[in-house]
Amino acid sequence: MSRFQAGALVVYGNLGVHEVEAVGLRRFCDEPAREYYTLRPYFSDSHDRSYIPTEKEAALRPVTPAQQAEADLARIKAEKLPIPAGVQTALAEHYQALLHTNDFYQYLTLFKELGQKQTQQQNRGRKINAMDAYFYQMVERVLREELAVSFGESQQESGRRLLEVFALKLHGDFYQQMYADLSTAPYYAIKIAPG
Repeated sequence: MSRFQAGALVVYGNLGVHEVEAVGLRRFCDEPAREYYTLRPYFSDSHDRSYIPTEKEAALRPVTPAQQAEADLARIKAEKLPIPAGVQTALAEHYQALLHTNDFYQYLTLFKELGQKQTQQQNRGRKINAMDAYFYQMVERVLREELAVSFGESQQESGRRLLEVFALKLHGDFYQQMYADLSTAPYYAIKIAPG
């Protein structure tokens, strides 16, 4: 029996919130038919669909309930995290390891680490590293989508909630442009799905 039913909202790794459109037998190429989830990006009008075998449903998780999200937001706000530093390849592995967990709290951890690092860079008058900005925007988008569903609010409100919780300051053109209109934030889709 499938863990998720049609109509359920799930988080599909760094690809964000998806709606389970259907659960049923599908056949691709010369493979025998097997049961798949058909997923549709929840915050997109695109006709893109993802097909995940039900035996690999560990790549999916339910959207975090509002009460748990609120507790995790409060917990991460109080937690002292080190600012990531080191060689780019090691940092990329660290960021990807947190993404591979497909865990709400680990995503919050990555968001806070990168936000602190970017604020530190700006305070020193340095440019924001492109890789850090990429991962920051990716995890911010997933968290914004999930919080919007959890709290029944718009993505703009969820984006503000994230910024308020971490008391991140908007410095320079990069952040002002990025947050000018959260509804048009770019969609980053490298597939780092767990499983």
